[in-house]
Amino acid sequence: MSTSPLRRTRIVFVLAGVLMAAAALALLVAGEDPPERRSADRAPGTEAGSRFRDDPRTGDARPADLSAAEIERRVARLFVAGFPTATGPQRHWGALLVTDANYASPQQLRTLVRTLQRRARRAQRPVPLVFADPAILPGLAPADQPTLGVDGEPREAGAEARRAAARVRTAGIDVVLAPSADLGIGGGPAEPRAFGDDPLRVAEFVRAAVDGWLAGGVAPAPGRFPGEGAASQDPIEGPATVGLSLSELVARDLRPFAGVASRAPAIQMSAALYAAWDGVTPATLLPEAVALLRRRLGFRGVVVSADLIAATAATGEDVGRAAVDALRAGCDLLVVPGGREEQDTAFRAVVEAVRSGELPRARLDEALRRVTELRSRAGAS
Repeated sequence: MSTSPLRRTRIVFVLAGVLMAAAALALLVAGEDPPERRSADRAPGTEAGSRFRDDPRTGDARPADLSAAEIERRVARLFVAGFPTATGPQRHWGALLVTDANYASPQQLRTLVRTLQRRARRAQRPVPLVFADPAILPGLAPADQPTLGVDGEPREAGAEARRAAARVRTAGIDVVLAPSADLGIGGGPAEPRAFGDDPLRVAEFVRAAVDGWLAGGVAPAPGRFPGEGAASQDPIEGPATVGLSLSELVARDLRPFAGVASRAPAIQMSAALYAAWDGVTPATLLPEAVALLRRRLGFRGVVVSADLIAATAATGEDVGRAAVDALRAGCDLLVVPGGREEQDTAFRAVVEAVRSGELPRARLDEALRRVTELRSRAGAS
């Protein structure tokens, strides 16, 4: 039976339509947009015409080959940077570190934070997370930890942390480098900020304080792992050593961290040097130290580096090398509170490490995924 030319034409059109629909469905299943939408929806900073898909780990478009601008944008999200109040931060950092030098009153701090948030939105960037150490925030700090540890009960530490969370949250702070999970031992550098010297007792207080901060809507990052109770001095003051073996650290100093590993959204590393490993590399730069936190304690949140400028006092290298080594070791956020020169050095070093492949793309994506989860938990828009 013959088919008319008109009927044959209609069949061809129908088949073509079926094939086009099937192709569009295949693209959607594969996570790609139809060709006509790619240029319109292309993520900022990607190469023109590049193919991309949404990366569920970071929430960003992930080009096959990241452009220079996109690498810089992603790397900037891994920094916790201090800044001068008069000029503000030099880049659109993922997180900012405020100190008592940034404000004279809680109201002034809140105004400052709102200004920085508006600036980010105008630039069509995510607002930065705001970090602070509550121990040095005038008008916002919680009660003295040692006093609570001696005279109080864990529930009181939790209640005070919750009250402090209300104050710092109102001021615009999202994450606090608190509580201290160190043991206060015989006049050592950790004693002025520790709950006590008994590992089990300190663990109870730290757990209660972490829960209090969380209940108040602020993300706590207890530190400094794996414990600075036996340090020769505060690493902020200069190179500090901890002469304990790994078994001694596990038996004592790790106990307060173990109690909050499943609760805390972030934990901060130490810049001290530990005899348990090589005795010359700050813990924040040691893959073995971060692995102890991840594998032995099962911590799955954000690992915040120590002050990387303090870490350079022990290594003798520049902050750029420290930043790359901290990320390679497993830190997810890099704390660089210093001046713009140090921050730029650290930033450029990480960007170059990503470009060269020294820092694997998987490590960058992993850190970004965890930081994104912290932002969500802290309620950052």
